[in-house]
Amino acid sequence: KPGGIIALLDEACMFPKSTHETLSQKLYEKFKNHKRFAKPKLSRTAFTIQHYAGDVIYQSDHFLDKNKDYVVAEHQELLNASRCSFVSVLFPPAPEENTKSSKSSSIATRFKMQLHELMETLSSTEPHYIRCVKPNSVLKPAIFENTNVLQQLRCSGVLEAIRISCAGYPTRKLFHDFLHRFRILAPEILKEK
Repeated sequence: KPGGIIALLDEACMFPKSTHETLSQKLYEKFKNHKRFAKPKLSRTAFTIQHYAGDVIYQSDHFLDKNKDYVVAEHQELLNASRCSFVSVLFPPAPEENTKSSKSSSIATRFKMQLHELMETLSSTEPHYIRCVKPNSVLKPAIFENTNVLQQLRCSGVLEAIRISCAGYPTRKLFHDFLHRFRILAPEILKEK
């Protein structure tokens, strides 16, 4: 059974007596030795996760309420059948095969499934990236915060990509193309496999 934050959140949602404090205590106990998880000293409901782009502090105060899906299936069907196209589009019918699971699944579980589907889609494509950088934290024009921009470039891997490109590795070959090009250097190893 997976024991991540989403699994613990879903488990807490199944028990009516669970509170944000009991959820936080479970998180603290489960991840107390994890290098990317930290508990702030003065909080009983906050926790910090060290993401690739820096530390993010989360408040678990409303996690349980927000994770429960309060839209009853009958209400969703009623709203989907509305004559007002705006309302009916907001509540599309649930797919037949997922109706049972969606009644009992939480917001976090559905989010996790959507991430999995997104990863499958991305794996089957050749993505091209456009990096957006916020020039300042106050969201005003004509202000450029050097430190903030440098941190974003560092966290997004742009500086590392520039370093690699300058070192003389401007392209990446697909494994099959690399193998075809350099197989002559180690024919005995390739025959073994």
